[in-house]
Amino acid sequence: MNALRAVVVCLVIACAAVVPPAAAVPPGWSALPVPPAAASPVTVSGLAARGPGEAWASGYEHAVDGLRPMLYRWDGVAWSRETSFPGAGDVGWLGEAQFVGEEVWFLRDRAGVKELLRRSTGGWHTVALPRTLWTYQGFAAVPGAAWVVGEDDTGPQVLHHDGSRWIRQSVPDGVLYVMGITARSATDAWAWADTATGSAVLHWDGTAWRDARVPLPPDGNVHTILPEASGRVTIGGSRYDDGVARTYLTTGNGRAWHTVHPPLGDTSTQALVRGPDGALWLPVRSDRAFRSRYARVDGPRTTFSYGPERQDAIDVRPRALARAGSLLLSFGTVEIYGSKPNLMSERLGGRS
Repeated sequence: MNALRAVVVCLVIACAAVVPPAAAVPPGWSALPVPPAAASPVTVSGLAARGPGEAWASGYEHAVDGLRPMLYRWDGVAWSRETSFPGAGDVGWLGEAQFVGEEVWFLRDRAGVKELLRRSTGGWHTVALPRTLWTYQGFAAVPGAAWVVGEDDTGPQVLHHDGSRWIRQSVPDGVLYVMGITARSATDAWAWADTATGSAVLHWDGTAWRDARVPLPPDGNVHTILPEASGRVTIGGSRYDDGVARTYLTTGNGRAWHTVHPPLGDTSTQALVRGPDGALWLPVRSDRAFRSRYARVDGPRTTFSYGPERQDAIDVRPRALARAGSLLLSFGTVEIYGSKPNLMSERLGGRS
Protein backbone atom coordinates (compact mmCIF):
# COMPACT_ATOMS: atom_id res chain seq x y z
CA MET A 1 0.00 0.00 0.00
CA ASN A 2 2.81 2.36 0.89
CA ALA A 3 4.55 1.48 -2.38
CA LEU A 4 1.37 2.28 -4.37
CA ARG A 5 0.98 5.59 -2.55
CA ALA A 6 4.60 6.48 -3.40
CA VAL A 7 3.96 5.77 -7.08
CA VAL A 8 0.86 7.99 -7.09
CA VAL A 9 2.74 10.82 -5.38
CA CYS A 10 5.54 10.58 -7.93
CA LEU A 11 3.04 10.73 -10.79
CA VAL A 12 1.40 13.82 -9.33
CA ILE A 13 4.76 15.55 -8.96
CA ALA A 14 5.74 14.65 -12.53
CA CYS A 15 2.47 16.00 -13.93
CA ALA A 16 2.87 19.22 -11.97
CA ALA A 17 6.35 19.65 -13.42
CA VAL A 18 5.12 19.64 -17.02
CA VAL A 19 1.99 21.77 -16.52
CA PRO A 20 2.95 25.48 -16.34
CA PRO A 21 1.37 27.36 -13.44
CA ALA A 22 -1.20 30.02 -14.30
CA ALA A 23 1.09 32.70 -12.89
CA ALA A 24 3.68 31.88 -15.58
CA VAL A 25 1.38 33.16 -18.35
CA PRO A 26 2.64 36.64 -19.31
CA PRO A 27 0.09 39.44 -18.83
CA GLY A 28 -1.40 41.11 -21.89
CA TRP A 29 -1.32 44.72 -23.03
CA SER A 30 -3.53 47.16 -21.16
CA ALA A 31 -4.58 50.70 -22.02
CA LEU A 32 -3.23 53.69 -20.09
CA PRO A 33 -5.35 56.86 -20.26
CA VAL A 34 -3.60 59.91 -21.74
CA PRO A 35 -5.01 63.44 -21.43
CA PRO A 36 -5.80 64.51 -25.01
CA ALA A 37 -3.58 67.02 -26.77
CA ALA A 38 -4.96 70.53 -27.18
CA ALA A 39 -4.73 70.32 -30.96
CA SER A 40 -4.79 67.42 -33.37
CA PRO A 41 -3.48 65.68 -35.30
CA VAL A 42 -0.36 65.01 -33.24
CA THR A 43 3.07 63.55 -34.00
CA VAL A 44 4.91 61.42 -31.42
CA SER A 45 8.70 61.86 -31.56
CA GLY A 46 9.96 59.58 -28.82
CA LEU A 47 9.56 57.79 -25.50
CA ALA A 48 12.19 57.28 -22.79
CA ALA A 49 11.89 55.56 -19.42
CA ARG A 50 14.21 55.44 -16.39
CA GLY A 51 12.20 52.75 -14.62
CA PRO A 52 8.58 51.84 -13.92
CA GLY A 53 8.04 55.15 -12.11
CA GLU A 54 9.29 57.68 -14.68
CA ALA A 55 8.89 58.02 -18.42
CA TRP A 56 8.60 60.91 -20.86
CA ALA A 57 6.87 61.05 -24.24
CA SER A 58 7.66 63.90 -26.62
CA GLY A 59 6.31 65.27 -29.87
CA TYR A 60 4.25 68.12 -31.23
CA GLU A 61 0.73 69.22 -32.06
CA HIS A 62 -0.34 70.45 -35.47
CA ALA A 63 -2.07 73.67 -34.41
CA VAL A 64 -3.72 76.16 -36.74
CA ASP A 65 -0.84 78.64 -36.36
CA GLY A 66 1.95 76.06 -36.64
CA LEU A 67 3.57 73.28 -34.65
CA ARG A 68 3.45 73.34 -30.85
CA PRO A 69 5.71 71.28 -28.54
CA MET A 70 4.04 68.42 -26.68
CA LEU A 71 5.41 66.67 -23.60
CA TYR A 72 3.86 64.05 -21.30
CA ARG A 73 5.21 62.49 -18.11
CA TRP A 74 4.48 59.06 -16.62
CA ASP A 75 4.86 58.85 -12.82
CA GLY A 76 4.20 55.14 -12.46
CA VAL A 77 0.47 55.68 -12.03
CA ALA A 78 -0.78 58.02 -14.76
CA TRP A 79 0.22 60.18 -17.71
CA SER A 80 0.02 63.96 -17.30
CA ARG A 81 0.74 66.90 -19.60
CA GLU A 82 3.99 68.72 -18.77
CA THR A 83 4.04 72.47 -19.48
CA SER A 84 6.64 73.77 -17.02
CA PHE A 85 9.58 73.71 -19.46
CA PRO A 86 10.79 77.04 -20.92
CA GLY A 87 9.00 77.99 -24.11
CA ALA A 88 6.22 75.44 -23.66
CA GLY A 89 3.81 77.80 -25.41
CA ASP A 90 6.13 78.84 -28.23
CA VAL A 91 5.89 77.63 -31.80
CA GLY A 92 8.15 74.65 -32.38
CA TRP A 93 8.55 70.94 -31.68
CA LEU A 94 10.16 68.43 -29.37
CA GLY A 95 12.22 65.60 -30.85
CA GLU A 96 13.18 62.27 -29.36
CA ALA A 97 13.70 61.82 -25.60
CA GLN A 98 16.72 60.20 -23.91
CA PHE A 99 17.74 59.63 -20.32
CA VAL A 100 21.27 60.60 -19.30
CA GLY A 101 21.64 59.26 -15.78
CA GLU A 102 18.82 60.89 -13.84
CA GLU A 103 18.35 63.67 -16.41
CA VAL A 104 16.06 63.52 -19.43
CA TRP A 105 17.17 65.28 -22.65
CA PHE A 106 15.30 66.36 -25.77
CA LEU A 107 16.28 67.90 -29.09
CA ARG A 108 13.92 70.79 -29.67
CA ASP A 109 12.98 73.63 -31.98
CA ARG A 110 11.91 76.81 -30.22
CA ALA A 111 10.59 79.39 -32.65
CA GLY A 112 13.12 78.27 -35.26
CA VAL A 113 16.11 78.02 -32.90
CA LYS A 114 17.41 74.50 -32.22
CA GLU A 115 18.72 73.52 -28.78
CA LEU A 116 18.98 70.64 -26.33
CA LEU A 117 16.46 70.76 -23.51
CA ARG A 118 17.42 69.06 -20.23
CA ARG A 119 15.50 68.36 -17.06
CA SER A 120 17.38 67.55 -13.84
CA THR A 121 16.49 67.66 -10.16
CA GLY A 122 17.34 71.37 -10.30
CA GLY A 123 14.78 72.10 -13.00
CA TRP A 124 14.94 72.81 -16.73
CA HIS A 125 18.07 73.88 -18.61
CA THR A 126 18.93 74.46 -22.26
CA VAL A 127 22.12 73.89 -24.25
CA ALA A 128 22.41 76.10 -27.32
CA LEU A 129 23.70 74.52 -30.52
CA PRO A 130 26.80 76.09 -32.12
CA ARG A 131 25.38 76.49 -35.61
CA THR A 132 22.17 76.28 -37.61
CA LEU A 133 21.73 73.25 -39.88
CA TRP A 134 19.40 72.75 -42.80
CA THR A 135 18.18 69.45 -41.40
CA TYR A 136 18.47 67.77 -38.01
CA GLN A 137 18.47 63.98 -38.22
CA GLY A 138 18.78 63.23 -34.53
CA PHE A 139 20.84 63.41 -31.37
CA ALA A 140 22.39 61.14 -28.77
CA ALA A 141 23.46 61.89 -25.21
CA VAL A 142 25.39 59.95 -22.57
CA PRO A 143 27.23 61.04 -19.42
CA GLY A 144 29.99 63.38 -20.57
CA ALA A 145 29.02 63.65 -24.23
CA ALA A 146 26.26 64.59 -26.66
CA TRP A 147 25.96 64.62 -30.44
CA VAL A 148 23.64 66.31 -32.93
CA VAL A 149 23.71 65.20 -36.57
CA GLY A 150 22.35 66.77 -39.73
CA GLU A 151 23.56 68.73 -42.71
CA ASP A 152 24.07 72.26 -44.02
CA ASP A 153 25.47 73.82 -47.18
CA THR A 154 28.92 72.41 -46.40
CA GLY A 155 27.72 68.81 -46.18
CA PRO A 156 27.02 66.31 -43.39
CA GLN A 157 27.50 67.58 -39.86
CA VAL A 158 28.31 65.76 -36.63
CA LEU A 159 28.38 68.21 -33.72
CA HIS A 160 29.89 66.88 -30.49
CA HIS A 161 29.55 68.34 -26.99
CA ASP A 162 32.11 67.18 -24.42
CA GLY A 163 30.36 68.71 -21.41
CA SER A 164 31.82 72.19 -21.87
CA ARG A 165 32.02 73.01 -25.58
CA TRP A 166 30.91 71.99 -29.06
CA ILE A 167 33.28 70.55 -31.66
CA ARG A 168 32.55 69.61 -35.27
CA GLN A 169 33.67 66.04 -35.93
CA SER A 170 34.74 64.76 -39.33
CA VAL A 171 33.13 61.74 -40.95
CA PRO A 172 34.79 59.28 -43.35
CA ASP A 173 35.16 60.25 -47.00
CA GLY A 174 32.21 59.27 -49.13
CA VAL A 175 29.55 59.94 -46.50
CA LEU A 176 26.77 61.98 -48.08
CA TYR A 177 24.30 62.18 -45.17
CA VAL A 178 24.35 61.10 -41.53
CA MET A 179 20.83 59.81 -40.95
CA GLY A 180 20.83 59.04 -37.22
CA ILE A 181 22.98 58.46 -34.16
CA THR A 182 22.98 56.59 -30.86
CA ALA A 183 25.57 56.05 -28.15
CA ARG A 184 26.52 53.67 -25.36
CA SER A 185 29.21 55.86 -23.81
CA ALA A 186 31.37 58.90 -24.56
CA THR A 187 33.81 56.63 -26.41
CA ASP A 188 31.31 54.26 -28.04
CA ALA A 189 28.80 55.83 -30.42
CA TRP A 190 27.15 54.52 -33.58
CA ALA A 191 25.64 56.34 -36.55
CA TRP A 192 24.07 55.30 -39.82
CA ALA A 193 24.78 57.11 -43.05
CA ASP A 194 24.15 57.23 -46.76
CA THR A 195 27.21 56.96 -48.98
CA ALA A 196 27.86 56.88 -52.70
CA THR A 197 27.78 53.08 -52.53
CA GLY A 198 24.76 52.64 -50.23
CA SER A 199 24.04 52.57 -46.50
CA ALA A 200 26.86 52.32 -43.99
CA VAL A 201 27.30 52.08 -40.23
CA LEU A 202 29.83 54.42 -38.58
CA HIS A 203 31.49 53.95 -35.19
CA TRP A 204 33.05 56.51 -32.83
CA ASP A 205 35.77 55.05 -30.58
CA GLY A 206 36.62 58.24 -28.70
CA THR A 207 39.17 59.31 -31.31
CA ALA A 208 37.55 59.29 -34.76
CA TRP A 209 34.51 58.22 -36.76
CA ARG A 210 35.24 55.17 -38.92
CA ASP A 211 33.28 52.87 -41.19
CA ALA A 212 32.36 49.91 -38.95
CA ARG A 213 32.38 47.60 -42.00
CA VAL A 214 29.04 46.05 -41.07
CA PRO A 215 27.89 43.64 -43.81
CA LEU A 216 24.45 45.14 -44.36
CA PRO A 217 22.05 43.40 -46.75
CA PRO A 218 22.36 44.67 -50.33
CA ASP A 219 19.96 47.41 -51.44
CA GLY A 220 19.09 48.06 -47.81
CA ASN A 221 18.80 51.01 -45.49
CA VAL A 222 19.07 51.46 -41.73
CA HIS A 223 16.25 52.62 -39.46
CA THR A 224 17.87 52.29 -36.06
CA ILE A 225 20.86 50.97 -34.10
CA LEU A 226 20.43 49.49 -30.63
CA PRO A 227 23.71 49.21 -28.67
CA GLU A 228 23.52 47.40 -25.32
CA ALA A 229 25.63 47.34 -22.18
CA SER A 230 26.58 43.71 -22.87
CA GLY A 231 28.45 44.76 -26.02
CA ARG A 232 25.75 43.46 -28.36
CA VAL A 233 24.62 45.79 -31.14
CA THR A 234 21.41 45.28 -33.14
CA ILE A 235 20.81 47.11 -36.40
CA GLY A 236 17.32 47.26 -37.84
CA GLY A 237 16.34 48.28 -41.34
CA SER A 238 14.80 47.16 -44.60
CA ARG A 239 16.11 45.88 -47.90
CA TYR A 240 14.50 45.71 -51.33
CA ASP A 241 14.08 42.33 -52.95
CA ASP A 242 12.56 42.55 -56.45
CA GLY A 243 11.16 45.96 -55.53
CA VAL A 244 9.50 44.75 -52.32
CA ALA A 245 10.69 46.05 -48.95
CA ARG A 246 11.69 43.39 -46.41
CA THR A 247 12.67 44.01 -42.80
CA TYR A 248 16.02 42.73 -41.53
CA LEU A 249 17.84 42.63 -38.18
CA THR A 250 21.65 42.45 -38.04
CA THR A 251 23.21 41.61 -34.68
CA GLY A 252 26.87 41.55 -33.71
CA ASN A 253 29.60 42.64 -31.35
CA GLY A 254 31.54 44.96 -33.64
CA ARG A 255 33.54 42.11 -35.19
CA ALA A 256 31.14 39.32 -36.21
CA TRP A 257 27.63 39.98 -37.56
CA HIS A 258 24.57 37.85 -38.28
CA THR A 259 21.48 38.90 -40.26
CA VAL A 260 17.96 37.49 -40.01
CA HIS A 261 14.74 38.37 -41.82
CA PRO A 262 11.85 37.92 -39.37
CA PRO A 263 8.35 37.76 -40.90
CA LEU A 264 7.61 41.47 -40.45
CA GLY A 265 6.92 42.53 -44.03
CA ASP A 266 8.16 46.08 -44.58
CA THR A 267 7.80 47.14 -40.93
CA SER A 268 9.98 50.06 -39.83
CA THR A 269 12.29 49.13 -36.97
CA GLN A 270 12.64 52.71 -35.72
CA ALA A 271 10.88 51.88 -32.42
CA LEU A 272 12.90 48.70 -31.77
CA VAL A 273 13.69 48.00 -28.08
CA ARG A 274 15.09 45.16 -25.99
CA GLY A 275 12.32 44.11 -23.62
CA PRO A 276 12.63 43.02 -20.00
CA ASP A 277 12.23 39.41 -21.20
CA GLY A 278 15.40 39.65 -23.31
CA ALA A 279 13.54 39.62 -26.64
CA LEU A 280 13.32 42.39 -29.22
CA TRP A 281 9.99 44.22 -29.42
CA LEU A 282 8.56 46.62 -32.00
CA PRO A 283 5.14 47.86 -33.11
CA VAL A 284 3.88 46.56 -36.44
CA ARG A 285 1.02 47.40 -38.76
CA SER A 286 -2.15 45.92 -37.32
CA ASP A 287 -4.65 43.85 -39.26
CA ARG A 288 -7.34 44.95 -36.81
CA ALA A 289 -8.24 48.64 -37.07
CA PHE A 290 -9.42 48.82 -33.45
CA ARG A 291 -6.35 47.18 -31.84
CA SER A 292 -2.61 47.82 -31.89
CA ARG A 293 -0.19 45.03 -32.75
CA TYR A 294 3.33 44.23 -31.54
CA ALA A 295 6.01 41.81 -32.69
CA ARG A 296 8.32 39.92 -30.34
CA VAL A 297 11.50 38.59 -31.94
CA ASP A 298 13.43 36.06 -29.87
CA GLY A 299 16.15 34.45 -31.94
CA PRO A 300 14.53 32.53 -34.81
CA ARG A 301 11.03 32.84 -33.34
CA THR A 302 8.67 35.76 -34.01
CA THR A 303 5.32 36.04 -32.24
CA PHE A 304 2.66 38.73 -32.20
CA SER A 305 0.36 40.23 -29.59
CA TYR A 306 -2.48 42.75 -29.71
CA GLY A 307 -3.29 45.73 -27.57
CA PRO A 308 -6.71 46.16 -25.96
CA GLU A 309 -9.76 46.71 -28.11
CA ARG A 310 -10.65 50.39 -28.52
CA GLN A 311 -14.26 51.18 -29.26
CA ASP A 312 -14.94 52.97 -32.56
CA ALA A 313 -11.20 53.14 -33.38
CA ILE A 314 -10.28 53.01 -37.06
CA ASP A 315 -6.49 53.25 -36.63
CA VAL A 316 -4.35 52.48 -33.55
CA ARG A 317 -0.65 53.18 -34.03
CA PRO A 318 2.00 52.81 -31.31
CA ARG A 319 4.85 55.09 -32.39
CA ALA A 320 7.46 54.46 -29.68
CA LEU A 321 8.35 51.76 -27.16
CA ALA A 322 10.47 51.89 -24.02
CA ARG A 323 11.49 49.42 -21.36
CA ALA A 324 10.43 50.64 -17.92
CA GLY A 325 11.90 48.17 -15.46
CA SER A 326 9.86 44.98 -15.77
CA LEU A 327 7.31 46.75 -17.99
CA LEU A 328 7.06 47.74 -21.62
CA LEU A 329 5.45 51.10 -22.35
CA SER A 330 4.16 52.22 -25.72
CA PHE A 331 3.02 55.67 -26.79
CA GLY A 332 1.34 56.64 -30.01
CA THR A 333 -1.87 57.76 -31.63
CA VAL A 334 -5.40 56.48 -31.99
CA GLU A 335 -7.97 57.71 -34.47
CA ILE A 336 -11.57 57.37 -33.37
CA TYR A 337 -14.20 57.42 -36.08
CA GLY A 338 -15.22 61.02 -36.78
CA SER A 339 -12.16 62.67 -35.18
CA LYS A 340 -8.48 63.32 -35.94
CA PRO A 341 -5.73 61.18 -34.37
CA ASN A 342 -5.00 61.89 -30.72
CA LEU A 343 -2.84 60.21 -28.08
CA MET A 344 -2.79 56.66 -26.72
CA SER A 345 -0.55 54.62 -24.44
CA GLU A 346 -0.36 50.94 -23.53
CA ARG A 347 1.54 48.82 -21.05
CA LEU A 348 2.72 45.21 -21.05
CA GLY A 349 3.17 43.86 -17.54
CA GLY A 350 2.03 45.22 -14.22
CA ARG A 351 -1.55 45.39 -13.14
CA SER A 352 -4.20 45.71 -15.81
